[in-house]
Amino acid sequence: MTAAAVFLSSYLTFRPVESIMFTASDVLFIFTITALAITGRFPLRPFGDLSPVWLCAVGLMLAGLLAGSLTSSDPDRWSIVAVQYTFAWIVLPSVLIGHGRLYTTTLVKYLVAGAVVMEVVGALVYFLYTGSFQSARHTFGLDFLTGGRRLGAFTADANWNGAVVAMALPFVYYLYFKRIIGKLIAAASALALLLGLLLSASFTAFTSAATALPIYAVVGGLRLDWKVLVAAVLLVGVGLEAGYELPAVFQKRVGNALESGNIEQAGTFGGRVALIRNAWELAQDNMIVGVGADQFRVVSPLKAPVHNMYLLLWVEGGLISLIGWFGMLGVLLASALSAFRRDRLAAATSLSVLSTFIVFSTASPHMYARMWPVPVLLAVAIALQTSRSSRPAKASKNGDRSMAFGEPASS
Repeated sequence: MTAAAVFLSSYLTFRPVESIMFTASDVLFIFTITALAITGRFPLRPFGDLSPVWLCAVGLMLAGLLAGSLTSSDPDRWSIVAVQYTFAWIVLPSVLIGHGRLYTTTLVKYLVAGAVVMEVVGALVYFLYTGSFQSARHTFGLDFLTGGRRLGAFTADANWNGAVVAMALPFVYYLYFKRIIGKLIAAASALALLLGLLLSASFTAFTSAATALPIYAVVGGLRLDWKVLVAAVLLVGVGLEAGYELPAVFQKRVGNALESGNIEQAGTFGGRVALIRNAWELAQDNMIVGVGADQFRVVSPLKAPVHNMYLLLWVEGGLISLIGWFGMLGVLLASALSAFRRDRLAAATSLSVLSTFIVFSTASPHMYARMWPVPVLLAVAIALQTSRSSRPAKASKNGDRSMAFGEPASS
């Protein structure tokens, strides 16, 4: 059930009520949580010695939002936001971290599989479906295909779909370089994800994926394989010769900005800048105590939340919430860096996924939808398991089964 929950973690349209973020993945996670609790395998310190710091950071973020909500026009909204953040960032770490290498590797494979399947289905619909935008919404779900013909797939948002791809790619690198999957599966997975990235036409996703690749190479200590480089150049050359062109929506929203070097041509840059300016103005009046959870859209004359997690928390929860968020990021980064000496590939994977998460935190509102914590926590699990696996493990009754999943005996 945990594997199925991870597989479906980015399928946000799989929920009975559109206005409530409670998905099929959450149902499966609840069964998992119950099973772990009953069997006594629910870790209370998933981040090890940093667990108290993590709990304090999340608590600060929620406390700041509570302080602002008590004086807002809708104080009950805090309870909904608090439950979402508690489930995503306090409960799920104990489900995903600290259960051993076999467990973590299996979940990583299911995370990649879920992303690949979603992008393959999305691409098939994108190229084969000829119905209208409204009929596509009725058939496949909210914003599976946006009005601008971008691929949102089952995340119901094209930018979020791009984020899923950008965070899944480092896991493909990890599985390949650890020899858990072969070249054919790795190449097919990467190509499916890259196609989804192009069809999402998200400037933030493209730049974060492009940034994560050199981070992975440098931190992981990888050497450039000239055969791969030659193959890539030949593939691009054949594509150009055959008349292949990038999707028009990608060229419009991303390609033009990259070619001209003018970020103002990227997506909805102008509208987001207006929200950021508005957020700075609101932050001056709500520096210590915010306006309350989910109240930015109420007090803002633009009637929309700013797509910047830092400014959103500052306005809604004041400096207390902002400090809590920075504390959470600090714990995540410290956990990723802790693996560098023991396993550079684990550190590279964790830092690559976190870099995408941090980039998107500057371009997203509240980040409790399960598509955010699941890849981030699995990346941290990979890093933290290196220290825990350095101690001799007890053999199970059936012997060590890690090789059954294709994982090398040493890493």
